[in-house]
Amino acid sequence: MQTEQFNIRLPTDLVNDLEIVSKLLKINKSEWVKIRLAEDIMEEKNKLLMELVNLYTSNVISKQEIKRLLGEDISNRIEFIRSKSVNSLKKGLDYGKRSKR
Repeated sequence: MQTEQFNIRLPTDLVNDLEIVSKLLKINKSEWVKIRLAEDIMEEKNKLLMELVNLYTSNVISKQEIKRLLGEDISNRIEFIRSKSVNSLKKGLDYGKRSKR
C-alpha cells in the first residue's frame, strides 16, 4: 500500500491523552491514530455517500454532478444502488397492492 506523509499539530493535552491510551493498549500512537482515523473516515464517507444516493434518488442531484464530484466509478456505483432501491420499492408497492385485494 502506498503511503503519504500527513503532518498535524495537536494540543498538548490531546497528545498526553493519546500517550495514555497508547500505553494502556500497548500500541504505537501513530498506529492507533491511523486505525481510528481510517474507521472514522470510512464511517463518514459511507454516511455522505448514502446521503448522496438519497439526493440522487429524489432527483435533487444529477448523475453528471456526482460524476463531476466523485468520478465515473462512484457515479456508476450510486446508479446501481439507486436502481436497486427503485426496484425494491416497486416490488414492495406491488406486494402491498396484492395484499390489499
